[in-house]
Amino acid sequence: MVFVNSIRCPSCGLLTSGYLHIHGNAKGTATCPRCGASIIQEIPPGSVQQLPPPGFVESGQTHARRSLYAWLYTRPKEQPPRFCLGEVLRVAYSPTKALSRLYSCSDLKHALIIVIAFAVLSNVVSVIVTESMAEVIGYSATDALGFALQGVAGTIVTVISLLVFGIVASMASHEVFGGRGDKGSTITLVSYCYPWFVLLTVALLAVFTAGFEGLNLDRVQHWTDTEMERAIVYGAMLLAIAVAGIVWLLWVVSKAVGTANDVTTGSSALCAVLAAVAAGIVSLLVGVFVRLPIGINF
Repeated sequence: MVFVNSIRCPSCGLLTSGYLHIHGNAKGTATCPRCGASIIQEIPPGSVQQLPPPGFVESGQTHARRSLYAWLYTRPKEQPPRFCLGEVLRVAYSPTKALSRLYSCSDLKHALIIVIAFAVLSNVVSVIVTESMAEVIGYSATDALGFALQGVAGTIVTVISLLVFGIVASMASHEVFGGRGDKGSTITLVSYCYPWFVLLTVALLAVFTAGFEGLNLDRVQHWTDTEMERAIVYGAMLLAIAVAGIVWLLWVVSKAVGTANDVTTGSSALCAVLAAVAAGIVSLLVGVFVRLPIGINF
């Protein structure tokens, strides 16, 4: 099937967007959602086959849902796929435009390479912070160095969690909200949001290190008034950055899920929350067997 911007019923004249069943001679068929008449029209050149949500425009249905990104799905993807690193920066402030471009220029392989690179960076930073804050959080330097050997496990956990996130989000959008259910595009676009997740984690670890270095969290009752005030100020900063960062990341990731699956930002946000729970369960299960440095499981 292919998605087209314009489907006109020859009987009642209704103009809608929707999916055409591909047949021979470069023609496609659909059923008018208003009068039930059969529609046969030519498929636009360069159309890309898509995964249609159930009941979008099917025989016997009496309704049609207008696509939010119709122009995107009918446009041929760039060949060959490439890294679109400039769009990673644009994701932070203009996610719809950036993710639309990423949908056309990148693919799953390039996206996962970026995830692995930033997962390694996240592991390195977490090990460094864990080692420097060993006394504060109750670890020894030996523990922190041991964590470095588990960095590979942390990277694998990150990749698996992201795959779980993308699969669950796309399935939820398809089954609950009638989205396209495009797992590959969902994982690809969410992967390009991952660098900002790592940068948020690094920012939180930096504030944590600056605020609590030299303090012992196991001996709070012995802190001086100055140390207590410092801990309160930096604790409030951590909370504010974490809340603002999570809300912003949810918005960006929801845009990624929505762009890949043709659902609204509100619907994709619910899918993202459900997917985050599933990915979190995976991380917790791994954490039962592997002790990871602080920051890895943010």
